[in-house]
Amino acid sequence: MVSSQTGQNGGDRRRQAKLRILVLALAGLPGVLHAEMPQVQTPHGNYLLSCGGCHGLNGVSNSRLVPDLKDQVGFFLNLPEGRSYVVRLPNVAFSMTTDGALTGLLNYVVFTLGGASVPKGTKPYTLREVSQLRRKPLTEVSLAQMRQQMVRILIDQYHATTDLRRYGEDDYGSPR
Repeated sequence: MVSSQTGQNGGDRRRQAKLRILVLALAGLPGVLHAEMPQVQTPHGNYLLSCGGCHGLNGVSNSRLVPDLKDQVGFFLNLPEGRSYVVRLPNVAFSMTTDGALTGLLNYVVFTLGGASVPKGTKPYTLREVSQLRRKPLTEVSLAQMRQQMVRILIDQYHATTDLRRYGEDDYGSPR
């Protein structure tokens, strides 16, 4: 009987030792996984992580709920207030990215996703411009009203696509 008790206790100790090793190994696993995962530092990668979930991987999503970016966002750069609007939107201005990363992301959105909607001769956002604008987020205005006013001007005076009006419409084509 003594030998069977010693055998059980020895087995328990071995199991506990294996369990401790497993727990220690798992505790260090996040650091190992994080170190091996490539960090997404490209404007396209930052777009996918920060914006793509709502605006879609290619800048197109449910237009009534989230504005399309593809072939549309560039129109806003026809107007000085439209250029600043894009940076000052709360989800943009409060982004957890650095000013440099946000500048790259915005230029990717405008010049890649914006496509033909970007006015000829438009200059890319600069680090200084983005840094200054994002510190004045649009938190005390009606974003919907501000956007509607700009869209009206962009369609009437700059021949922007009427698809800009799809954002914020209900199923019947009327503003919400």
